[in-house]
Amino acid sequence: MEPTLEINDRVLVLKDALTPINIESGDIVIFYNPEIPYSQDFLEEYYQALQVWNLNTSDSILNTAIIKRVVGVGGDVVNIEKDGTVFVNGKQFIVLNIEESSYFQNQTYTVPENEFFVLGDNRINSQDSRYIGTVPERNIIGKASYVIFPFDNYKKLND
Repeated sequence: MEPTLEINDRVLVLKDALTPINIESGDIVIFYNPEIPYSQDFLEEYYQALQVWNLNTSDSILNTAIIKRVVGVGGDVVNIEKDGTVFVNGKQFIVLNIEESSYFQNQTYTVPENEFFVLGDNRINSQDSRYIGTVPERNIIGKASYVIFPFDNYKKLND
C-alpha cells in the first residue's frame, strides 16, 4: 500500500464485528485472504475486535490479513488499461500520490454482488484482486481509518 502506508505503519481499524460499516469505493480495508481458508468463529472474532493491541500468538486468524484499497463494489465493472489507468463503470478511478504503471494488460472485471475488487496503491508490486480475485464481504475485517503509529505518520485515511 505504499506510498499511502509505510511498512511499519499501524492503523486504527473500524471493525464490523461491533457495528455495521459502510464500505465504498476508495476505502482502505483489511480482510482475510480469500485464498486461505479460515473458520468463522464469532466469539473469537468478537474477542479480537475488543482488543486495542492484538496480543495473540502466531496462530491468530489475523495473521492472514491483507490491507488494500476498494476500487469496485458488487455490480461494478472495473477496467484496467495497459497504461495502468483504472476505470469503474466508465469513470476514471483516481488515487492521489500514487504512480500508475505500464505493466498491465487491458483487463475487465465484473464484481459479483456482496464482493469487493481491491487494488494496492503500489500497483506494480501488489497481490490484489487481479491475482487473488474479488473479496467476499464475509472476509472483510474492517475499514482502516487512521495511521496511529509511528506518531509522526499520524493521518486520517479514506479522505
